[in-house]
Amino acid sequence: MELTADFNDDFWEPPETEFQPLLDFESEIFGEAPHNDIAVLTQRIKRSFFDYVRQGIMLDTVRRHCLYKRQYKDFRDYCNNALGRSHFYCQRIIQAAKICLELIKSKFTILPTSVAQALPLLKFAKVDTGGNRELEDRWQTVLDGFPASSITAAKIQETLDENPEDRAKQVRIGGKAYQLLQEKAAAAGMAVSNYLELLIGGTEPPDEEPPEEEPVTHTTEQKEILDQLDAEFEQNSAVKAIAKKASGFVIRKLSRHSQKAINNRSDKVSDSS
Repeated sequence: MELTADFNDDFWEPPETEFQPLLDFESEIFGEAPHNDIAVLTQRIKRSFFDYVRQGIMLDTVRRHCLYKRQYKDFRDYCNNALGRSHFYCQRIIQAAKICLELIKSKFTILPTSVAQALPLLKFAKVDTGGNRELEDRWQTVLDGFPASSITAAKIQETLDENPEDRAKQVRIGGKAYQLLQEKAAAAGMAVSNYLELLIGGTEPPDEEPPEEEPVTHTTEQKEILDQLDAEFEQNSAVKAIAKKASGFVIRKLSRHSQKAINNRSDKVSDSS
């Protein structure tokens, strides 16, 4: 199906005229300065805070009534090609707009002013089997905690968070410090976040190599028996091959058979003495 050229759908690179209204608006506002009507400007500014709600209403209308179907395969195709936005992003705008509209219907006069502020309320908008929902109570909790001028998406999220201990936090550090942190974490074979948790907990990262075993000490009698066993082993070619593969192994470790031989010989020496 051929798409209309007006949208330039292939790569969504709008012509210069697409943004010309913004340039015209700038000229209009600046051209009236300093004689602008402050009351009019204030009203227009406040109105623009809720542009996301208007966007959501229009997007929901396009989706619900399939207004895209003459030119686009589905709503996802419409979002990607007609609007140059992802389907997920457009869905979030619709969801945020619905939250704001529900709060308006519940007679709130202070409302979320962006998609980011509205979305944390989404999970509380569901109506349970008893016909109740937490949306209004949760939003009132936010309003009780902060003046309207200081409400932000982060504060809303923190206020509504049911598991604040598990929520990820952001910490700003310098580039060099983060690079060093990455190197340390990589050397320990850990992710940066896990390495940080380990350091905060006061635990040292695991050593790259296991600690060396303490050397084994033998009595004079045991040393004589070991020397005799070594002489016997030297005559056995199979033992030589094994010893060659195990070259560099510093500490002697005896098999059960060898240890039994040591014990037997030690007992004989003790009996003869």
